Amino acid sequence: MKLDAEQYSFQLILHSGNARSMAYEALGLVKNKQTEEGEELYKKAKEELIEAQKIHAQMLRIMASHTENLDINLLLIHAEDHIASSSVACEMTKEFIELYKKVGHLI
Repeated sequence: MKLDAEQYSFQLILHSGNARSMAYEALGLVKNKQTEEGEELYKKAKEELIEAQKIHAQMLRIMASHTENLDINLLLIHAEDHIASSSVACEMTKEFIELYKKVGHLI
């Protein structure tokens, strides 16, 4: 049986892209002193990232079980890059939100 790597890849890109966009938007809200709204949007960004990571883990389990073949192609590599960059964006956003909360009153 052949697994549809293209379909999985697009799901990874969708969820990780949503996560990255939401993280940056959350940071913008916090910068504009809308801290509660920004923190809430950041939580949603993390949920999107977790969804992408779950799909990715499912793909890895399938590959490890050798029950289905998975074509590794440029689209899948691109999708994995999306996950990695979105993960970094979310973690940095978290750190910046904390920083803005600590020094925001000085700005």
